[in-house]
Amino acid sequence: MKLVPLIMAFFLLAKMSFTQNLASFIDYRDYFYIFDNGSAQQLEHQPVKSYKTGKKCAAYINNLGRFKVYFNGELIELEKHNVIEYFTTDNLVVYKVDNELNVFDNGIVKSLVYFPELYGFGDSVVAFYDKVSKYLNVYYNGRIIPIGEGLVDFPAKSMRVGDNLVAFKDKTDYLKIFYHGKIFESIYFPQVFKTGRNVVAYIDGTSSEFGIFYNGDVFETEPFKPISFEVGNEMVVYVDYSGSFKVFHEGEVFSISSFEPDFYLVRDDIVLFGDGNFFKVFFNGEVFTLENYIPIKYYIDNDLVAYIDQFGFLRCFYQGENHKLSDEKVSNVVVAGNTISYKQGLNTNKVFSNGKIY
Repeated sequence: MKLVPLIMAFFLLAKMSFTQNLASFIDYRDYFYIFDNGSAQQLEHQPVKSYKTGKKCAAYINNLGRFKVYFNGELIELEKHNVIEYFTTDNLVVYKVDNELNVFDNGIVKSLVYFPELYGFGDSVVAFYDKVSKYLNVYYNGRIIPIGEGLVDFPAKSMRVGDNLVAFKDKTDYLKIFYHGKIFESIYFPQVFKTGRNVVAYIDGTSSEFGIFYNGDVFETEPFKPISFEVGNEMVVYVDYSGSFKVFHEGEVFSISSFEPDFYLVRDDIVLFGDGNFFKVFFNGEVFTLENYIPIKYYIDNDLVAYIDQFGFLRCFYQGENHKLSDEKVSNVVVAGNTISYKQGLNTNKVFSNGKIY
């Protein structure tokens, strides 16, 4: 999810440009292709200006500046010109044409607001401030829902947009969470908070306790604030005040080690971390050791990790299993969701999707 600040400093979780069974790539002739469930289709025979791909659809601006979306096997032209910026998530395409913010959701375009001062989005939500009505609104399930009014003061001091929720500190310093169409009021004066899918983690600014909102319930996880923490899908990864490395996953706390890792990264369902010289992954409640060295290049998203091994070949970890994707050096590696697009040799484009190489 991404947040675009135009006046105040707001924050977000960013999503990469393509996921599960859908991928986009440009071949050696600069032709633009879409890969959809095992087969590739040429969409443009001239170079495109830009493209981004989500789980349900791919969006791009062609050579003439026309904005198009590939959705459900069909190519749809949304705008003929003046698309300023656009983003894809698992379920949505969010874009600005001139000064209008729009969302493409399941085949339907809906106008959200003109001259947005700020907006943020996730896989299934878009949060935005309407300076005319002075309301902070959320687009969710085809509806625009007001979640904070700013008739006197700006309705939010800070905000983060998760995959399917919005958390913000209101003008009275309370942490509020929009989740499944409802507003949950949490603690007073959060020092910091971060969002993921179905989860918000926060540090209480008055007591320094570390708390987690998960699936509508609140868990008082630690009595003292952690050294660091990050948030993913259904989980919070953190180094507690004693230096222990832990993962809160689907309501349960897993103690990974009694000392802080050399590094850790969290994206969607994957926790990637370095334990000495060991390259490890926490996935679905288990720890897997991938290598006894730390690769120079690696990529993570959804439930997939791809990396260049010590011989320069491409390998990946996908849903608990290791895969060797090449026996020669590769280039143009792009990983998002459960799909890897890469070029092998001079003219060969390949895609790894759902455990298979195409």
